[in-house]
Amino acid sequence: MSQQIIFKKRLYFGFILAILLSAASGLTSYFILQKQQDHRVWLRKARSILDTTTNVQTTLIDMETGIRGYRVTNQKRYLDPYFTGLKRIHTTLDTLKFLLTDDPEVGNIEQILDKHVQDLLGFWNNIIGNEVVYMNNIDVTNDVNKTTEDEKKQMDEIRSLVKELQKDETKLLNNRREENDHLVHYIVLSTSIESIISVTLILILIYFIFREFKRRVQIQEELHNSVNQLSEKTEVLEKSEAELKKTSEELSAINRQLEKFVYMVAHDIKSPLSGIVGALKLIATEDEIIENPKLAKFITLSSESALYLTEKINFLLEYSRVTSTHLIAEPVNTKELLEQVTILLFPPKNVRIYIADDMPVFNTYKLKIIQVFQNLISNAIKYSNKETGVIDIGCAEKEGDYYVFFVKDNGQGIAPEYKDKIFTLSRTTNNISTQDTSTGFGLNIAKMIVEEQGGNLWFESIPGQGATFYFEWKK
Repeated sequence: MSQQIIFKKRLYFGFILAILLSAASGLTSYFILQKQQDHRVWLRKARSILDTTTNVQTTLIDMETGIRGYRVTNQKRYLDPYFTGLKRIHTTLDTLKFLLTDDPEVGNIEQILDKHVQDLLGFWNNIIGNEVVYMNNIDVTNDVNKTTEDEKKQMDEIRSLVKELQKDETKLLNNRREENDHLVHYIVLSTSIESIISVTLILILIYFIFREFKRRVQIQEELHNSVNQLSEKTEVLEKSEAELKKTSEELSAINRQLEKFVYMVAHDIKSPLSGIVGALKLIATEDEIIENPKLAKFITLSSESALYLTEKINFLLEYSRVTSTHLIAEPVNTKELLEQVTILLFPPKNVRIYIADDMPVFNTYKLKIIQVFQNLISNAIKYSNKETGVIDIGCAEKEGDYYVFFVKDNGQGIAPEYKDKIFTLSRTTNNISTQDTSTGFGLNIAKMIVEEQGGNLWFESIPGQGATFYFEWKK
């Protein structure tokens, strides 16, 4: 079995395994979050029941205070709390009945509570209707004494029922809180483990892809060496050229297929990985996570790993597009283009971007020049370390067939020792980025695109005072 077939099988197997694992992680998180949402509904309901029962008891106490004041003074102004409470006691009881509708056992207690409240209201209404006055110098009749004892009995029963209801709901609330804590712990643990496995698997796939690229480059170099050796003999050269042409065509077809496959793998892996990042961000906002530093740290580490991998995949996609995209030249207004690019980069408020007014309008490959400007401007934003960052973008027309564009910033600058290394693939400086990740792909891709157009990309910099990147672009 050829190495090409083995390589393809490994890639397909890893790709399918990553998709299945990501899908399983997403489904698990979804169902657990749904269950957790149900628990939250019950928790809110239990709190509402506790608040409502407390309101019932508080309202009745206020009403009782008003009745007592009326009895003692025979002045109706003391009945204001009674009438105010009377307006809201029925609404509060209806709310409690609605909250306990799907709980027959506790609902029975609510019915008894409602009966006692109605009886108590009947006593008070009778007192107000007959205008019975309780004064220190007036004898109290037996009926009044009996009414007072009945009131006390009803209030004691109501307090007992409210206490029983609150005890049951408090117990239920605590149980559901414990269940919710278990769910949160489980989702954090499962999502973190699945994320780590997915990230590891994707990194392995990327490693195999780049290793295969390297192997193919070595094969091409060996073929070119063979051609140079065979060029000394005409007859052998003709035969070798025919074989080389055939082999080169096969390799080109394989490379094109591999580029498409790399793009497909990176693109399809990016979607479920974005789901994982979204789920981790959602989990990180939970109160239980915020209150648990250990779990919060675990979630933060997982999110950072997933975001770093997402950035790597984005650059892999961009790298693939640069080598495989065939575009058609079109009219481009570089000032309007740059205004759109800077908006889409979402620069922070402390970074000011100035675009020269005399930017050219000419026919060129729009997507290519966007990629160059986007990489240079995003680098200038990323490594801005001043309280107010300033980025100037302009163009100086050069004699001949090229424009010279520049992107100038007042950021950290670039140390001299990185002058020959900064455009190397995956090479980054020791500068501190204000963004989350730095892969080192951007400048390499920009240089590749500029050189593809026949131009040059270079920079001038003073450490601590900023850097200016220049690039030539064909008119």
